[in-house]
Amino acid sequence: MGKIQKLIIFISLIISASTYAQDAPFKAVQDLFSAISQVNHSKMKAVVTADFQLLEDGEDWDMNDLINVIKPSNYVRKNYFNVVKTQSSGDFAWVSYWNKATFTKGELTKDVVWLESAVLIKDANKWKIQMLHSTKIKPEKLPKNIVLTEYKN
Repeated sequence: MGKIQKLIIFISLIISASTYAQDAPFKAVQDLFSAISQVNHSKMKAVVTADFQLLEDGEDWDMNDLINVIKPSNYVRKNYFNVVKTQSSGDFAWVSYWNKATFTKGELTKDVVWLESAVLIKDANKWKIQMLHSTKIKPEKLPKNIVLTEYKN
């Protein structure tokens, strides 16, 4: 293998490591919403810190408050995201993102959209959400240029 090929491989590895490092904090957010969709309270707790705070539609919640509203239902929830920005420094990160949940029950479908931000702390090499701030947006107010991608865990 020539020097140029080795250099190209090296640069590719650096770019993918950098992309992974930026995506890693947001994975905790995706995993929280996946656990919410599955109504899996243990998985929800696993991706947040002990002092987790959720600012939800004008209310201050902790994990127990969130768990109390996440109950089994006949609806199937799918989660869609668009990351606006990720910033990290050492064991601290924050992300801002668009979040859409599609709730389906038979022929009935309803979309709920939020603009959210999360503060994350690295705990034993794993990103955990310490604080999540959620602002509900009317689905028709979602900017037209935002492309949401479904998260499948």
